[in-house]
Amino acid sequence: MSENIIHIPVSAKGMKLSEWLAENGYPVHADCGGRGKCGKCRVRVLDGSFADAETGETMEVGADGWILSCRAVCTEEAQIGLPENSGEGLVNFAADSKKITQSAAPSGIRYGVALDVGTTTLAAALVNMESGEILDTASGLNPQKSFGADVMSRISACAEGHLDSLQKLIINAANALIDKLVKDREILFVDMLTVAGNPTMAHLFCGVSPEGMGAYPFMPAFTEMKKLDGAELGLHAARVIVLPSASAFIGGDVIAGVLESGMLDEEEPTVIMDVGTNGEMILHTGLSHGGELIAVSTAAGPAMEGAGISCGVGGIPGAISAVHLGKDDRLTLKTIGDQPPLGVCGSGLIDLVAALLMRGDVDETGFVEDEPVTVAEADDHHEEIALTQADVRAFQLAKSALRAGLEALCADHGLEASELSKLYLAGGLGYYMDINSAVTVGLLPEELGVRVKTVGNTALAGAITCLTDEKAIGKLSRIAAGIRTVELNQSKTFNEGFIEYMMFPEEE
Repeated sequence: MSENIIHIPVSAKGMKLSEWLAENGYPVHADCGGRGKCGKCRVRVLDGSFADAETGETMEVGADGWILSCRAVCTEEAQIGLPENSGEGLVNFAADSKKITQSAAPSGIRYGVALDVGTTTLAAALVNMESGEILDTASGLNPQKSFGADVMSRISACAEGHLDSLQKLIINAANALIDKLVKDREILFVDMLTVAGNPTMAHLFCGVSPEGMGAYPFMPAFTEMKKLDGAELGLHAARVIVLPSASAFIGGDVIAGVLESGMLDEEEPTVIMDVGTNGEMILHTGLSHGGELIAVSTAAGPAMEGAGISCGVGGIPGAISAVHLGKDDRLTLKTIGDQPPLGVCGSGLIDLVAALLMRGDVDETGFVEDEPVTVAEADDHHEEIALTQADVRAFQLAKSALRAGLEALCADHGLEASELSKLYLAGGLGYYMDINSAVTVGLLPEELGVRVKTVGNTALAGAITCLTDEKAIGKLSRIAAGIRTVELNQSKTFNEGFIEYMMFPEEE
């Protein structure tokens, strides 16, 4: 396995190795929130030693020098090997998205950058604010993953005093994307940065503690749109606008999707579903049924973005993004960038579980008779990729929460999900999700499959719109103010459905 060789200076003494790495541009995966459970933050000690974070004693080094960086405290000058298992994600647009122009940018024009801050991935676009042209796009992984894969882990990290570190990570990442977008162009000044994200990401970006959203009654410190000074945040942009939220778990990202999808013009009930670390969904009851907006957010966990899965990775080059079952019952894999497989991302995980169900490796209860199931063989440069029983259970929890959340949202308006006139799937996972696989695993009802429309990264599209349409921010604020949020912990439909949808559909 290829490694980056990194020198740890003596000035890092007293810091957790994972935190030092993150703050110095080498964020590691810590899906478990730094509790030493997932094993994804491992590094190889080449020289020097580290202290155990719990005991303070010199840390024991595993086979071939491996340690968990989240449990290691720097004590002296050292050298480590960091596996090259991270990289850029993809910026996804639906087929009818705004035109991307790859021409050189002329001078003397106002330029802006739109930024979608996801829990797992970041996506940005450079925009000519006068013409509306998208000059370039860039993306990458959210470096806050060093503090955990989900929002609750990061809220807990803030409670432990890491708010400044979390904000620094996202500001530095935003600057890196801005600098990459303007590189080699005659652009000396970025006038505006618009930011879409879930409420926790919005709080962390602004440097405001999200601790109030960590426990009932889940109170955000703010939901309104924020206008900020870029220089005060240390950003390479003059002005910053953070899109408004509606509640603790319904943020500017999915609200932007309501505007961009066009669902507000529909006569019959529709839902937009943004599937990620959380599953945010908003129902528009339709113009002929009062035109109400009702929302839910399901704590689906990070499995749908490849986190919390032993072989899971984000949407990086080499991630298995699609799996098909061949005539000889062999698994056919497709990876992002057609690179050698490094792990399985969300869309690939849905395909993989569907294929294993059809092949009989997994039964309707989720039981894996012969685990782990090999997905890709090991070679001289890569470890074996395999799916475990625990991975299947994590997937079941995620898909059950999403399906039950969808049913509970519809039930609040007296509907079943299968009766929706349309389901808009937003976000990177929604863009690449195979609908047949989603139906096979029970994530979506079969009757709804033909009425699904993928709309791409509507969070980023909404942030782009706000750069070029002065009225868009006002529209988003009005949408946010008009949303009624359903508490799923009080929903009988959700509680009963969560148990029911843990099972996979039986073959007829």
